[in-house]
Amino acid sequence: MKNWILLIGLLIGVNSFAQDKSIENEKNEPSFKCDIVKFDSKKNTMEFQGNVNFKSDIIELKNADKIVLNNNTNEIIVTGLGEFTIDGAIQIKDKAEKNILKYTIGERIAYLE
Repeated sequence: MKNWILLIGLLIGVNSFAQDKSIENEKNEPSFKCDIVKFDSKKNTMEFQGNVNFKSDIIELKNADKIVLNNNTNEIIVTGLGEFTIDGAIQIKDKAEKNILKYTIGERIAYLE
């Protein structure tokens, strides 16, 4: 009888541990929302146009005119910036003074031109 109770306790503990690990392994993939998407297979780029929103774990962009994503380098080039937040600390609302933002997905640095 003691062996059955011990076995059930171990199974519950292992099951709880397995569930916690699956949550840690989930990856936050960046997401895009826009009016139009164009794909260029020669350059391996995607162009998002019209009211573009982009969100990753580091940066969030709202209401940009256009975002070009290079699938080879994971670099995005944003034109016509609206609102954006970088790492929860830098925040710009309305229209930004600088018109172009360059960012490589996964990095913690963005460049404004």
